[in-house]
Amino acid sequence: MTTARNTHLNAAHARPHTSARPATRQSTLGSGIATDSGYIGKPTCDKCRTDEFIYLESYIPPTYRHDGSLSALGEVAYTCTRCEDFSAHSVPVTWTPPGWYLG
Repeated sequence: MTTARNTHLNAAHARPHTSARPATRQSTLGSGIATDSGYIGKPTCDKCRTDEFIYLESYIPPTYRHDGSLSALGEVAYTCTRCEDFSAHSVPVTWTPPGWYLG
């Protein structure tokens, strides 16, 4: 398969292609560190330093391309019921909410 090209445009108006989403590095998944694309880690309250009081607001599972490679990391939004702190960020590919399954 080849990409279609519009031959009617003048080359002076051509713009270089840039990716809309920055690439993530596989070596940082699950390490709980900040990357160019944002924080990646398991849901844990920064103030309480535990996941014991986490209430999951939403979870978006990771998406994959047709060839099986990762397209986008999963995302989670949660509130700590102890200190009422809200947070949302990307999660490692290996993390899913307790009891979560696709089926």
